[in-house]
Amino acid sequence: MLDGLDLAPLEAEAQSEVLFPGGLRETISQLALGQLTLDFDQTLQLLASRFLSALKGSAWRLTRLAAPAALWGVLCRLHRQGSEAGRMVCLLMVCAFLSADLNDHAALCLESVERMSGGMQGLFPLLLTALSAVGGSAGSALMQPAVVASAGAMVNLIRHVTLPLCVCFAVLTMLCHLGGGLKLNHLCALSHRAANWTLGVGFTVFIGVMATRGFAASAVDGVALRTAKYALDNFVPVVGGLFADTVDTLIGSGLLVQGALGITGLLLLCGWCLSPLCQTFASALIYKLAAALLQPFADGDLTDCIHDFSQVLMLLFVIQLCAAAMYLLLIGQIVGLGSATMMLR
Repeated sequence: MLDGLDLAPLEAEAQSEVLFPGGLRETISQLALGQLTLDFDQTLQLLASRFLSALKGSAWRLTRLAAPAALWGVLCRLHRQGSEAGRMVCLLMVCAFLSADLNDHAALCLESVERMSGGMQGLFPLLLTALSAVGGSAGSALMQPAVVASAGAMVNLIRHVTLPLCVCFAVLTMLCHLGGGLKLNHLCALSHRAANWTLGVGFTVFIGVMATRGFAASAVDGVALRTAKYALDNFVPVVGGLFADTVDTLIGSGLLVQGALGITGLLLLCGWCLSPLCQTFASALIYKLAAALLQPFADGDLTDCIHDFSQVLMLLFVIQLCAAAMYLLLIGQIVGLGSATMMLR
């Protein structure tokens, strides 16, 4: 069964990850045979190294924000004639830095979501093929259009609705604190809530569609397999019972391959989203740290703006995390359909 699967769409993605040193096909084979297990300490070290690397890579943002903030604080305490002009220069510098970071992290978020979407498009046909091989033909037929429609709709929702709302929230955050007394607090809060609502509604609909399809498909396939086994056992003379037991063995072996494919898909998903998530989360922590360190001597509006801008980065972090969780649940749903079909038969 493993030799019959076309793993070419995933081979290129797996080669760029350190999680598959022996190749994708060898990894799936070892997982199916129980020869490869995940080491908790190694996984924790990998997470820590990725996060520390992202934190070091984002440390320069602290210096970049501290320079104009310190200059602004000194000018505010001197109260000289040129302090207002210096204040405007500092404001423009901070706005330029925040806008550049917003552009970088929004592009990183979109790239991460699209990479997960493209990689899953290569994994889902393999999972559905394995599901058909273990007797889940009805489940495969029901899940295929639902998977394509739901996953595509969720990605389009993030790309065209949630991400623009997040950018709008970032711009309004800068205008509220650095716009010379412009009152946009309620509009800023509304854009933040709207971005969260779109994620929540889309995620709820996605889970509902997947769960409904899964329950219906597993029941149909379970009855079909039970009928086929009964027919083999009772209508085929002499060797009918042997054939019926062979069907159980083949389905069980297919479940091993399907489970190994699911675990491999989860590892690939973690590899695709781990670095972008660490980079976004590390940058958000840097902004919170900068706001805390600059508060004693910098202007209040500036520190509030930097602190609130960290919420923009956290929203981008949540968007990526929701996309990863969506695909994780989808992989688990498809793998669980095979086990549920075997159980119901």
